[in-house]
Amino acid sequence: MKKHELTNKERIELNRKAIDGLLRQSAKDITSINMLRHEMTSVEPEVLSKPQRKEFAKDNRIIFFDWTNIKNIGIAYDYILKHKKTKIDRYQITEIHKLLAKNTDVPSGYRVALTTVLGEIAPSVEQIYSNMEQIEFHLHDETYSVLTRAFDTHFDIIMTQPYCDYNKRTARLIMNWFLIQNGYRPIIFNKKTDATAYVQALHARIEGDRRAYTEYMELSLLHTQQQVIKLLRSR
Repeated sequence: MKKHELTNKERIELNRKAIDGLLRQSAKDITSINMLRHEMTSVEPEVLSKPQRKEFAKDNRIIFFDWTNIKNIGIAYDYILKHKKTKIDRYQITEIHKLLAKNTDVPSGYRVALTTVLGEIAPSVEQIYSNMEQIEFHLHDETYSVLTRAFDTHFDIIMTQPYCDYNKRTARLIMNWFLIQNGYRPIIFNKKTDATAYVQALHARIEGDRRAYTEYMELSLLHTQQQVIKLLRSR
């Protein structure tokens, strides 16, 4: 009889249980949180913004911006850890964006002009509010799995482009907040290949290839889980 090959979702659930078991054995939760915080605030921004950083490498303002960016992502991550039981709604999404935009030239609140996202025309200013309502509704619609809702919310926030900037990082934090609330670890995009693979996955979803997008997100979650398991087993 042919051995059953585990799906990505099955592997994710096995890893989730393994992490929970390792954490119960000793007080190691803070260790994994510190690792994830470092990867999220320092490594992930460098990986995902590397193509843009090359173009502006000589701009001193970017150096200041990067430090502020790292600090703000850390503050936003700490916020979601302190509010694990808070219902995520469109107001909380904007609160996360406000934390990310603090002390930068990016205004808080919804954008007031037409824009594009990944080569597509973003929804009009008039559509933002209703889109955010729909995102909130879908996020809490339990007829869909946790992972489906997390990945959809990430994509939908990005494609709505509710803010002038920081939409992708807001989307990643909201997705991770929801994952944490439901017993998962956050997804960290810290592989060198993520610099292009992340955007390619988003384009695949735009073009109707939901499977390719979902598989990339699942593999990214598996990669993060494996990092956490390796860390916990080494202590």
